[in-house]
Amino acid sequence: MKIGLLLTHEIYQELERRGHYLGISKTSTVLLHLVLYANQFKEVTKEELESELEKIEVSHQQLQVEISDFILLKYDNRKMYLLTVRKYLSAYLSYVVHHTNWKSEEKSVFKAVSTTCLSQETVNQLALFKEQTGIPNTALLNYAFTLDYSAPSTEWVSKESNRVQQGIQLTKSSSKRIQELSDETGYPSNIVLEQQLIKLLENIVK
Repeated sequence: MKIGLLLTHEIYQELERRGHYLGISKTSTVLLHLVLYANQFKEVTKEELESELEKIEVSHQQLQVEISDFILLKYDNRKMYLLTVRKYLSAYLSYVVHHTNWKSEEKSVFKAVSTTCLSQETVNQLALFKEQTGIPNTALLNYAFTLDYSAPSTEWVSKESNRVQQGIQLTKSSSKRIQELSDETGYPSNIVLEQQLIKLLENIVK
């Protein structure tokens, strides 16, 4: 469903800067927020939503976003306080941005195109996630390396796996972080990358 989300200039600009850091569009940045924080702030109150809507009503911009049924279903069983889906998601997104702290850039960063070896299972998970949400792999890959690193178990690393070549686009900061973690842990860069992706996907689908 295509929804025209209402965003204050402040929120619009902040989403743009967060997207710049990850090397993705504003719409992909919005979708990523809606997926990542679907449960974390689900107890947001009527008063808190109304506060965000009051800011939006003073002055706003509209951003057309194609939101999949998969994402909308995450918001299906919550109190919307008689708000339309459009107004609820606009207010909820505004609340989320105000209560989270992401790395950001004033201008879009350069992404280097390369390949890595991932397990077929992870490649399939990435493809399914993109199909369900419309969020590109680039968004997940680069967001994963803004999070704390979770070292893989020895059993997971040693497990035989059918690995395949996968094209990726990484920002300079993500590439640097992967190399640092590889040097610190002694794990190959593709293992570091895949572990972060798996942890992120596990948290999202909970």
